[in-house]
Amino acid sequence: MGRRDRPGATAGAFVRMMRYYIEPSRWSSEYMILTDEEAHHLLHVLRGEVGEEVMVMDGAGRQAVVRIAEVSRKEARVEVLRQVHRPPPVVAVTLIQALPREQKMDLIVQKATELGVRHIVPVVSDQGVVRVKAGEDAAKRERWKKIALSAAKQSGCAWLPEIHPVTPLLDYLAAMPRFDLWMTCSLEPDSAPLRQVLEAARPHRPRSLAFLVGPEGDLTARERAAARNGGARMVSLGDLVLRSETAAMYVLSILHYECSGAPETRADKAVELT
Repeated sequence: MGRRDRPGATAGAFVRMMRYYIEPSRWSSEYMILTDEEAHHLLHVLRGEVGEEVMVMDGAGRQAVVRIAEVSRKEARVEVLRQVHRPPPVVAVTLIQALPREQKMDLIVQKATELGVRHIVPVVSDQGVVRVKAGEDAAKRERWKKIALSAAKQSGCAWLPEIHPVTPLLDYLAAMPRFDLWMTCSLEPDSAPLRQVLEAARPHRPRSLAFLVGPEGDLTARERAAARNGGARMVSLGDLVLRSETAAMYVLSILHYECSGAPETRADKAVELT
């Protein structure tokens, strides 16, 4: 949005405008400071000026319309005009994703964030084509966190997903938390259709969902056995064999539709903060 198109704050709801990130530990109800990349973008890319209004978010549910009060070369001090807190999604979705090649994982992280996923767990599977070398995990996580932040700011998602360390799949399955429903995408002929599994679960109103997307060569027999032993439902995505990133976005989109459709599962009521 160009500078001439930026709307001011309205009384009834948050308006659509450029969003900037402030860490939860630096959040305030009166004045806040934009620094580093956020300040650079506001001051030197968009050439923001004193008196203009933008939106800030902390990735943990809080959003605020603020007015630029003071600027320096590297910082912008903003005054809070109005802020709200959006509760986390009622249904917490966890994506357990076998690592594809880097650009594909970047896309998965971006789209998962836009679709409101709460946890992203990258795993290394037996038949996966990607292996993470010692010392690379931290750099990859930082890259994915930046991608997730950019996606959240663009989409207006109030909650950033937690991106977990890269873990061998069998290790994760051995120690994974409990979920109300968790599913594994599978090419096995006896896998249940995804629609059937979700319809059966709907009356129970699960509040935590997880699904595992394996590599394009599918999971090995021992990985499938470990998933089943952990309570996973093997689900089919239909007759087509989807690429890993396509399967992830396909299931995420369906879960987002399922979880946001019924009134009892909606978490879109923001609480205005004073």
